[in-house]
Amino acid sequence: MRFTLLFILTAILFGCNSKKEKQTGLEKIEAYKGPIIDMHIHADIERDLPPISLGLCPPFSTLIENFDPQNKFEDVWNEKFAHPQCENPLMSPKSYNEYLTGVETQLKNHNIVAVASGSITNILEWKSKFPKQIIPSLEFRINRDSITPNQMKLLIEENGIMVIGEISNQYGGIAPNDPRMFPYYEVAEEMDIPVAIHLGSGIPGTPYMGYPDYEAKLSNPLLLEDVLKKFPKLRVSVMHYGEPFIDEMITMLYHYPQLYIDIGGIQWAYPKNYFYEYHLKKLILAGFGKRIMFGSDMIIWPELIAHSVDIINETPFLSYEQKADIFYNNASRFLRLEGNTN
Repeated sequence: MRFTLLFILTAILFGCNSKKEKQTGLEKIEAYKGPIIDMHIHADIERDLPPISLGLCPPFSTLIENFDPQNKFEDVWNEKFAHPQCENPLMSPKSYNEYLTGVETQLKNHNIVAVASGSITNILEWKSKFPKQIIPSLEFRINRDSITPNQMKLLIEENGIMVIGEISNQYGGIAPNDPRMFPYYEVAEEMDIPVAIHLGSGIPGTPYMGYPDYEAKLSNPLLLEDVLKKFPKLRVSVMHYGEPFIDEMITMLYHYPQLYIDIGGIQWAYPKNYFYEYHLKKLILAGFGKRIMFGSDMIIWPELIAHSVDIINETPFLSYEQKADIFYNNASRFLRLEGNTN
């Protein structure tokens, strides 16, 4: 009798604990369903799309697991997209209309307003097609774009530009603290326009894929220190959060509390568990959950938006409130939009 009673009590206690653990687990993986600000998509137009449908098998880091340099990297890379080797690849649309429909569907299905980056031509076309769903952001790179600071100011004023970015100087071997950028930062600070600066990995093999001047060392967030000292009122978002320089990024977030980051593309560029454990968790544990912003880095595959949303929603260690901050509240504060989900 005593053994039976002990067994029953043990079973009840174990059952209660198991139920509590299960409930705790459910709370941890509760999906965020509110509005989303995607800080990082690319506004491509018809001429930017490939002539054939290409398949993407995330993550990028394992797409080419090994490479013999006797081959041409670009050929090996392109073969992976022409003939994807995973079960369910993301396929790029076969036409521009299909692409636009895919983008619109993703934005509506996930209740997203997106910061869309591109040339002035691309931005104006997207503004006409998605007037309520995009925040126009002017892409810029020294030596590629022949825009003077005064011309940039006019473009912002005349076209309702709300962000300057993606500033992609790294692809040209130009550091974020290059003095040639200072007049443009001055325009942004004067006009109170935030800037979004690419600091982080490009695609694997970037120097062999049309960007011979690209330098990985220019991803180091410490290179922003001169900029933030010289322009203390400048709002800066570090795209790709300066990956892989996580400790340096944390140092900069600690010393410069006006600095924000977006996770665009890196959540699907590496295996999900690696991103969780060594990137996102470290930033959260360091105390910077209020300055991490969602970004999908959507390019020619609209479904990358849903894929990116799922990765954050499936994060095992984020609370619902932390997800709300990443998906919406932090970007709303950074962009100075009205309202939040809290």
